[in-house]
Amino acid sequence: MIKNIVFDLGRVLYRYWPREDLENLGYNEEMTNRLMACIFDSPTWVEMDRGTYTIKEGRNKLCAAFPELATDIKKVLDDGWADRVETLMPASLEFFYDVKRQGFKTYVLSNWAADGFDYIRARDAFLFEKFDGIVVSGYEKLIKPDPGIYHVLLKRYNLVPKETLFIDDNANNIATAKSLGLHGIVFTSIEDCKQQFSTLMRQSK
Repeated sequence: MIKNIVFDLGRVLYRYWPREDLENLGYNEEMTNRLMACIFDSPTWVEMDRGTYTIKEGRNKLCAAFPELATDIKKVLDDGWADRVETLMPASLEFFYDVKRQGFKTYVLSNWAADGFDYIRARDAFLFEKFDGIVVSGYEKLIKPDPGIYHVLLKRYNLVPKETLFIDDNANNIATAKSLGLHGIVFTSIEDCKQQFSTLMRQSK
């Protein structure tokens, strides 16, 4: 029987569409593609998630690597970036509250820069205080889909894999979870997630 539900954050509970933000800032398609490639699809961004660099350190490294785009990189990753891009999705939040009311234990397993997550956790304290445990890549120096960060979650909170469901928008992350014995849902929409969740609950009884 499933007793624990583990949530990814970006694109599961939170909106996270940096391309949309670039377009809203007025960049055309060509510049949007360039900035996506040099910032969000870069090895530096991965290392920010891993906790190797703070957001400020990562921003500085990106500016040094792409000096011709330095002004734009600073504009994109300014102090208001998180409030523009990382906002809660109401339907997903409602689903979270619903599973809490049903008595499930809830956890976070997310790739997120440590200082960026500190900001979100303080801003949305009303949500994070309701989780039973939190594992974030920037603190652990491990990132999904590395099995190591899943082992951290399972060991730290004494979770039994077969009693645990992981919801993530990345199929590779779910594949790792399933290889370790967890149940998994690839999040594509809240409607599909709720349908898959209901099916799993019936099967696990």
